[in-house]
Amino acid sequence: MDVPTLQTERLALRALRASDAEAVFAIFSDDAVTRYNDLDSFTTLGEAANMIERITERNRDGDTLWWGVTLPENDRVIGVCGFNGFRRQWFTAAIGYDVATAYWNRGYMTEALRAIMRYGFESLNVNRIEALVVPGNDPSARVLEKLDFRREGLLRDYGFWKNRFWDLHLYALLKREWSKQYERG
Repeated sequence: MDVPTLQTERLALRALRASDAEAVFAIFSDDAVTRYNDLDSFTTLGEAANMIERITERNRDGDTLWWGVTLPENDRVIGVCGFNGFRRQWFTAAIGYDVATAYWNRGYMTEALRAIMRYGFESLNVNRIEALVVPGNDPSARVLEKLDFRREGLLRDYGFWKNRFWDLHLYALLKREWSKQYERG
């Protein structure tokens, strides 16, 4: 699947490139970013390059649709976001997102997710967008709540990474709810 460039008031979302490896490494080598992730903090630039290759491949195959989140003035990747999986027969997609700690609490990820949600609902014909959040990851939950996602429940021991089971809160937003939000401005 081609990755369209999306513009917001302060951001440009675009396909990741091999030249973004240093920026991606800076994000995912930070333990604060990877604390709740299903991956360990990166220790080599090669891990970032491999991640970009995997994302590019999976985007091409239509399994995912991920963007690099950039500041237009310098085109440097400050975060990533996208759709982890599609269940096309159910018109459902799941989102994921990470942003460098230097850009936390500035509304960048909320702005980026609003753009990809619009793309998902309007261009991909998705009816439901889901997100999974580890209990305790309050900043991630707040981002979703700002976007009117509803917490639908707790999936007990749903994930397994870093040698342990993880509970996950399931959040979701339906197209009709988003449409009402969008109409409000």
